[in-house]
Amino acid sequence: MKELKIFICTTLRDFKNTENDKIQKMFLKSIEDQTYKNIELVVSLFGENSVQNEIRKYSFKSVFFQNELDNYKYSHTVVVSNALKYANSQTNEYILLWTTADVIYPTDFFEKILKNYYHRPTIGTSHPHESCESITDFQNNNKKKNKTNLFSGFDLLYFDSKFLNNPLINNFVTNVYFYNWGIFEHFLISLNEFVDDVTMINLYEEVKCYKIENNRKLVNETNNFLAESHKINSETFINFLKENKITLNYFDLTFCDLKFKITKSKVRHYLFFSTDILQYLQRKVYKGLSSLIPTNFKRILKK
Repeated sequence: MKELKIFICTTLRDFKNTENDKIQKMFLKSIEDQTYKNIELVVSLFGENSVQNEIRKYSFKSVFFQNELDNYKYSHTVVVSNALKYANSQTNEYILLWTTADVIYPTDFFEKILKNYYHRPTIGTSHPHESCESITDFQNNNKKKNKTNLFSGFDLLYFDSKFLNNPLINNFVTNVYFYNWGIFEHFLISLNEFVDDVTMINLYEEVKCYKIENNRKLVNETNNFLAESHKINSETFINFLKENKITLNYFDLTFCDLKFKITKSKVRHYLFFSTDILQYLQRKVYKGLSSLIPTNFKRILKK
């Protein structure tokens, strides 16, 4: 196995002695405990004061980028752009993992990434994650409270340097701006449309990740903030898809998931998520039939 460098890019909230801090520390510890050690954490900061000191307590190498705030709290576009520029300044061939800071990685996760890497343009994930409602549920392995379905967001995606340094991809990643919350993973997955022979792999059946839900009451992220962020990013994404003549199906997370090839136990995987897949197919059929009904007739039906 070639010693490829894995760069992990993310942003973290300030540490303020809350339950959410514990989740971030568990995320960082899961990176420190990886059996594959040729890794580096690339953190973009948006005014946070305590993040650097906290991360430096861990044994892995880390680098920080300070970003001026405009009319947003953070930007995943900036997070990935910073990491991409930094990775390219360090080495010619690498894996770049984008992740939220509430994912808990199994200790062999990065080993599995390298095991399934075939040195061609790659997009990878482990999806869906097991979503736990609290740290206690995670620690007690409380399966009854873990939510797993294909409608879950993609909280981790990784790409190799061959994919990211395609000139078109590099331009899109650094210049199509997404702010605050929502839709960014849809955009990243849709980029597969621009690269020939891209390999899209899902490690879910080999190595699962957990996500521990943050308590949003402890942070300044109201439902209105989330809805507004989602709306703005949706408009950006719609324009991107239309300008490049790409299907709007990328708004559907099940559609996104089905783009990836399962690396192991394919039949078991599709059987387990058959309900989600059937619901997706039903939505497609309904949408198709609905498009055949004239607009004026739809208005009559609504009355």
